[in-house]
Amino acid sequence: MADAATIAITATLLPDEIAATLSGSMTVTPDDANDKWYYKLTACTQTSTDLIAGYFLDYTAVDDDTAPTAITTSDKVKFLFIQNQSSSDGVYVCFDGGIAANDLVDAVFVGPSQTWFGRLPNTTVGNIHAISSDIADAGDATANLIVAALIDDVA
Repeated sequence: MADAATIAITATLLPDEIAATLSGSMTVTPDDANDKWYYKLTACTQTSTDLIAGYFLDYTAVDDDTAPTAITTSDKVKFLFIQNQSSSDGVYVCFDGGIAANDLVDAVFVGPSQTWFGRLPNTTVGNIHAISSDIADAGDATANLIVAALIDDVA
């Protein structure tokens, strides 16, 4: 499908003696012209900040004088993909507009060289915050993240 994201996974779970292999897939497609893609290599530091900021991708034809459309904090994130490029630093992500921290009970942790993705039907750009975690002082406390999202441009 044009402009869609397709993800396929295979997971082996449980102890070796009773291990089960499960597989699944998901395709996310823009619903209309207001659903736009975002992609950015983001440097996540030890200060809680918005995970998504900047501009939508221009994947439809625009002339040379048209500036990219800015993302606002009220835009709704329909799908979020995070790939941690760091080999030593993790990242905590919160989705409720609070301050991202390593002791949140409702944070998602994306470890070094790990990937996380999900659909977020009622989460705005302004609600998603992230902070890096310098695991055992092994890294420089900055994690480079590939962040891709399908966002409903409500502004």
